[in-house]
Amino acid sequence: MEGHLDAEMISLLMLTPGIIRTQSGIVRQLIDPSDWVKLLTMQDPTLAVKEGQWIRVRNGVYKGDLGFVTRVEAWGAQVLVVPRLKTPTPQADTSLKRKRTAIRPEPSLFDLATFSSMFQRQPKLQYDGSYTSRGLVFHHGLLRLNLDLHSMSPIVGGVPSQILGLFKLSSHPALTGSKFPRPEEWSFEEGERVIVSSEKEGTVAAVETTHLLVDLATNEGIEAVSWCSVRKVFKPGDFVSVMSGRSRGTRGWVERITNDTVYLLEYMEEGNVLTSFDDTMVNPDTR
Repeated sequence: MEGHLDAEMISLLMLTPGIIRTQSGIVRQLIDPSDWVKLLTMQDPTLAVKEGQWIRVRNGVYKGDLGFVTRVEAWGAQVLVVPRLKTPTPQADTSLKRKRTAIRPEPSLFDLATFSSMFQRQPKLQYDGSYTSRGLVFHHGLLRLNLDLHSMSPIVGGVPSQILGLFKLSSHPALTGSKFPRPEEWSFEEGERVIVSSEKEGTVAAVETTHLLVDLATNEGIEAVSWCSVRKVFKPGDFVSVMSGRSRGTRGWVERITNDTVYLLEYMEEGNVLTSFDDTMVNPDTR
């Protein structure tokens, strides 16, 4: 492309993937053919995504995974994801690679000792507390990615509670005060009784994408409550049905509740046998 490099042109180039600006001016470099079409659909990054937004990665190793935007730049955004690190393949097995179906690595928070032992290299500690190794940046157990706008999409539907649990476990400072997406295993309906983290009971008034609206029983009105701050109300003797997880479909009576775990007496239709059952969470995994 040939043209006058005025202020408007520079502004356009700053939003174009693959073009970098330095003190000496615009750095010109070749653009991969796969990015050509993207040039025709450029967006203003300040309007496409926002800092503190949850997104879903659209391609690469982390395709479909949950991401959290920590910074927005002209080229895209800096995003945190739960690492999926591929275990090194023994040399003896390399000849069988083509015969095997690629297995996606399981998500797991970065741990210095585990990483060093697994990959036989020591990540470098940076001034901000992050660790770097061969282009990878880990901070509070999460992996920092740089993604262009075409590699992200809004969150639609729920997110596996396993992934959300790892984000919470990381205690990353950027997540403080963030409204977590709905765990996909959780099921709430209007009119259900719940208890919020403030130990106040209420009734679900509406189910939103990022939170619940709860009508508090204390006559304080309706309050917006994040997904991680609400629990369903159960008491011993209630007959319940498990809605998700490995025990989905199980029915029975609540025997007792300890912390976040409910113990059930499972209902068996043949002979009406009662069996103690204790792997059901009182979190919205059950109803």
